Amino acid sequence: MPGRVCLDVVAGPIQGRHFEFEAHDTFLFGRSPECHAELAADDTTASRHHFLLEVTPPAARLRDLGSLNGTWVNGQKHGGRERHLSPEQAPQKPWPQVDLRDGDVIRVGATVFNVRIDGGTVLTPRTPSDIDLLVELEGSPTSPPVSVAGYSLGAELGRGGMGVVHLATRLSDGATVALKLMRPEAAVDAHAREVFDREIAVTESLRHPNVVTLYAHGAEGDTFFFAMEYCAGGSLSSALLDRATPFDVATAGRVALQALEGLSFAHDKGFIHRDIKPENILLADPGMKVVKLTDFGLAKSFQQAGLSGMTATGFAAGTLQFMPREQLTNFRQLRPASDVWSMGATLYYMLTLRYARDFQPGKDPLAVVLGGNVVPVRDRNPQIPATLAAVVDRAVEDDLLRRYPSATEFRNALRQAV
Repeated sequence: MPGRVCLDVVAGPIQGRHFEFEAHDTFLFGRSPECHAELAADDTTASRHHFLLEVTPPAARLRDLGSLNGTWVNGQKHGGRERHLSPEQAPQKPWPQVDLRDGDVIRVGATVFNVRIDGGTVLTPRTPSDIDLLVELEGSPTSPPVSVAGYSLGAELGRGGMGVVHLATRLSDGATVALKLMRPEAAVDAHAREVFDREIAVTESLRHPNVVTLYAHGAEGDTFFFAMEYCAGGSLSSALLDRATPFDVATAGRVALQALEGLSFAHDKGFIHRDIKPENILLADPGMKVVKLTDFGLAKSFQQAGLSGMTATGFAAGTLQFMPREQLTNFRQLRPASDVWSMGATLYYMLTLRYARDFQPGKDPLAVVLGGNVVPVRDRNPQIPATLAAVVDRAVEDDLLRRYPSATEFRNALRQAV
């Protein structure tokens, strides 16, 4: 059975508060009104965004977000900086984070949390060599093939934060497929497998010309596999990787509009992608005539089953740059507008080869996402037409009330602008 993580505030101005997590979630502490545990605005013991807790029960990881006074766990200080240094000036690497255990005590100023973890099995944290396997390494040397019943594995096509993809042949009919192999970050028990199978079965029903078809899924031991439609043109990320100049408006608009067609269809069916980025937009052919969204539902299915590990404080590369801030502040209530932000950030990148936010060296990327401060797209590339820039800037608004609420509205506005 899955575990449970509980936080009890036993001292300080919010004493008596209780927070409980039975599924993958995030918890933000500080003085900002959007924090789940909010201190008074004039409380000098805490920063606006002081620490982020990510839970995948029974695992829990705390990350200090560049606070002035640091976060204390069992009497040991994590983070903090000298008072004359700004968050940008203070050294931030390695990110000050700690994996929590049952009975731990968290303290910020007078506020004290007791940590209680019930049930489940907490895995030993990954070693550096394990972490290396999760970093985006497109074009890296081929890994030794893993045997998957019913398929003959060929060359590695790419790897990323959620797994490795091989070219493969389906032995039953000789069809060429892309076979994705994913190792879960949490123990796979009967309950987790049942939840995952239920979640992913719904995803298999999603059929659209601009969505990569998921043919089948299964598991070999603790490795999950997914047989998907093969796209010979590779990923949008690869197409952009070696470019010295951004896409022209016509090309960027055409790619984005096709991706938005698939996204609009999925939203109408009740799906939210949760991880749109250039790595998850595939090109059916080298000429980029047909564009398809991939990994639809995989992130959510793994998260719902408790198999995904830490996706916010973890090491999945290429995701934070395309993540809407509500994915940290309101993790379990993501909506179509959240995918709009990620798609807008992807279009922004196609037009500028820059990210929508400034991820400065030495600044914790989680703090960058929480801080907002999206740069207007014409500040990056003044040649972008004003009408198109207005559409892109609205798509990457941090304020949900000002952003396009759906992929359909974003698509319709983009059509008019390009």
